[in-house]
Amino acid sequence: MIKFETFISIKNLVDFMGLNWNFKVWGAVAVVVLLLSMSGAYLSTIEQENESVSILARVNNDGSGIFVKNSVTELTITDPNGWRGLIFMTPGPSSIQHMILSDIVKDMPPLKFAQWGTPGDSDTVFWTQMSPGNMLNYMFSTSGSDIDGGIAWEPHYATAIADGRCKGIAVTSEYWPGHPCCVVAANNTFLLENEQSVERFLAGYSKSVDWILATLERDSSHPDYQLLLELTTDIGTPKTPSAAQMSQGTAINAMKNITYAYAIDDLAEQLAEVVAKYKSLGIVKENTLTDAGFGTPLDFTQHLIKGQYLAGVFNEDVLKSPEELGYNVGDHVATIHVAYLATDIHQMALHVGINDKLGFFSEYGVHVILDGPFPAGGDVMNALLSRHSDLGFVGSPPVVSSSVNALRS
Repeated sequence: MIKFETFISIKNLVDFMGLNWNFKVWGAVAVVVLLLSMSGAYLSTIEQENESVSILARVNNDGSGIFVKNSVTELTITDPNGWRGLIFMTPGPSSIQHMILSDIVKDMPPLKFAQWGTPGDSDTVFWTQMSPGNMLNYMFSTSGSDIDGGIAWEPHYATAIADGRCKGIAVTSEYWPGHPCCVVAANNTFLLENEQSVERFLAGYSKSVDWILATLERDSSHPDYQLLLELTTDIGTPKTPSAAQMSQGTAINAMKNITYAYAIDDLAEQLAEVVAKYKSLGIVKENTLTDAGFGTPLDFTQHLIKGQYLAGVFNEDVLKSPEELGYNVGDHVATIHVAYLATDIHQMALHVGINDKLGFFSEYGVHVILDGPFPAGGDVMNALLSRHSDLGFVGSPPVVSSSVNALRS
């Protein structure tokens, strides 16, 4: 006889696989029997993935840019002239910014892309890792005097241009229009044990994104627009005694470079391009995916994205009410730990949702505890994989690379 706890665990497994569960439909019971009769291979896979992650929603597209010191000759992203020997800062090899700069350089033969300090020839462009919040100060310090430029997420690209000592080369959407950037990722153990709370979080998050999109269409004098500018300024350039915050004009320019979103749409196809790039660079071995049962990169990314949770917060295109998602005022409030990146306005919807004046997460019975800020996506992934955090706002490449690594373990 199957214990109740086992029965619920099986239901979670069926839900996680994306199947429709209905206690009145004996077809679901047949699925359970089939699962129980298998050799345990799939159950073993789920156990191995408990400390892996799933992607639940998009956070933004685009939103980064390449800048150089004013002393650097004029550059374009289609002509190799002027690039040879330059040294650029990137957020690190796992970031979408690093990947795009690498592609830009390698798409201009005979240029090569190599880490600063490693051997290179006269056609080499070099990179070194630096958190975007420190890029501008570092490149104009004594120790960073050899640095020529960087690629950074917003608002650090906009603030570098506004500083006056740098000029823009290109925004990343000029090279890859609509490219994926940050996503909402979940620790799989937490996800399986807290599905309703996760859906309520996604509802509050979706409402926050919609508020941002509507606010950006308003006149700049509108109170909502002023609140968004205030939040953007404080998140992008936190108040410190030693540094001035960015101006409202810089904040507006930074937001114009970002497309805020939550819909998954073609995300699996876009991330399959990231996996294919990793394979071409040798970061992902040819047999890693096939040995794990994935015939193509798209098979893997479709597995990585669990779209049923975001879909579950809408009736067609209408966001469900808190009551429809199982929360009534006075009910138990779910606490969710969310990891996030430092000074990254790509993730503004998270900060909008927790704002006391707006209260979108609390409306859905969710109390968000922020973990961080973390300097890079790899640190957010570590927080998720260690279960220090339940959800994380993180660049899509770190999620992909960490998930591929999990297949090898």
